[in-house]
Amino acid sequence: MPETAEEPDGGGLDLETIAVELYAVRPDEFVPERDEAVAKAREAGQRDLARAIGKLRRPTRAAWLANLLARERPDQLEGLLGLAAGLADAQRTLDGSALRALSSQRHRLVAAVAAEAGRLAAARHEPVGDGLLRDVQGILEAALADPEIADEVRSGRLTRTVSYSGFGPAAEPGAVPAPPRRETPPAPEPAAPAAEPDADQAAARERDERERRERERARREEALAEAAEAAALDRQHADDAARDDAVAARETAKGRVAELTAELEAARNQERDATAAAREAEVTAKASAREAGRAAAATARARARLDELSP
Repeated sequence: MPETAEEPDGGGLDLETIAVELYAVRPDEFVPERDEAVAKAREAGQRDLARAIGKLRRPTRAAWLANLLARERPDQLEGLLGLAAGLADAQRTLDGSALRALSSQRHRLVAAVAAEAGRLAAARHEPVGDGLLRDVQGILEAALADPEIADEVRSGRLTRTVSYSGFGPAAEPGAVPAPPRRETPPAPEPAAPAAEPDADQAAARERDERERRERERARREEALAEAAEAAALDRQHADDAARDDAVAARETAKGRVAELTAELEAARNQERDATAAAREAEVTAKASAREAGRAAAATARARARLDELSP
């Protein structure tokens, strides 16, 4: 976490608010925004705050997408990270059946949550390719395996692209792989002697623990389903709004086309009228020119005759 900065001195600046705003902008906008925040802090005389802001690191694009999930889809993200405890328990106890079931669920949910991050970025006109989505999946896998990374992701201030290639927590001492759960019930066995009270209590505690885990799993699945439903509704509303905008734009364009078509037809009519008028004026001008020529010739003849008659 960044070091604590001095309290604002009437400038209305504090590191927490500035960090929240910075990690909400696109990665390519981060450095200019951070530099501007540093300059404002210095102008306000808050040198410690300016240094703290300057230490905030720009997130990678994959980290920015994970931060988007933390801000925009916290319930969906938390539902995914809730699988971590069950995965860790299954790994420590070498419960193969539980581990396979949880791993399958993990892969599906990681892919779905990463895809949601891609949709959030697309809504901000930020293109996301398959490689970048794989990086986001790697971050989510790492968060499921490492509680510290999970806390970084939850904070919405992740700056690095992390990945996880291990095999989860170490198995408990003496743990042996649990046999796979059979789909059909086993054949009846001879009745066992009555269990001791301690064994009964242990069995009851184990049963209660299984039921508790099932309830927790059901709650996580319900939260994820609700988050997915909310995301689907958000997308539906956005798509409906985009459709309405497109229809309105189409109607506007059709109206404009009609206007331009009418203007074009009027212009063509004006062109036809002007062409006819020009032709008529040209004919008239030629006739006038001929008439003027004849008048000039008559004038010349009259002058010549006058000259002949003069003494």
